[in-house]
Amino acid sequence: MGLFFGKKEKIIIELFNKHLEAVDNTIEKLVELIKNLDKDMQKIKELSEQVRNAETEADHIRRQAESEMYSGAFLPNFRGDLLGTIEAMDRIANKAETVADEIELQSLRVPKEILEDLNELILKSQVTYRAVKEAAKEMFEDFEKTNEMILKTENYEHETDIIERSTIRKIYSLDISLPEKMQLKKLVHRIADISDTSEDVSDRIQIIIYKRKV
Repeated sequence: MGLFFGKKEKIIIELFNKHLEAVDNTIEKLVELIKNLDKDMQKIKELSEQVRNAETEADHIRRQAESEMYSGAFLPNFRGDLLGTIEAMDRIANKAETVADEIELQSLRVPKEILEDLNELILKSQVTYRAVKEAAKEMFEDFEKTNEMILKTENYEHETDIIERSTIRKIYSLDISLPEKMQLKKLVHRIADISDTSEDVSDRIQIIIYKRKV
């Protein structure tokens, strides 16, 4: 398949892959923030800013890729599918930024009892994203590898769900006020959203693969 790509297509694939890495970097910055939730608010503010900067960079690359795509590369149907995939990937970076905003803007204090759980949750969400990232990279060349990574994405998303539920159960067992519990529950949902959205993207890639096989 790769042999049939012209110059325009290769530029777009390069930007597409660059965008995947920029989204990965945004999640990586969020992992760092969640690792440091027990630090002072100044440190949390700095790390939140890094997440926002990484998301801005991902956004910039997405716009570049979209602009190149309108120059007429790829067949119209596939171009539409690719645009949809880039936008869906970009939503994952947006989700990471939302988590950072929620932590910083609310000056959220996280009980030490759930710090480890939140770490586990963000790391599993990162693994889920990295599986769909591989699926996206492979969809230009290797359908079999893409399908394998789609299955891994689904499995990791399921594992994220399990961590999400057990963390929420733990939150409700803590001796804190109900508003605090609600606030923490929302945070847990937001982190798990990264994994959910990654699975949504893997479904989209699966459809592209089906269409390209026809």
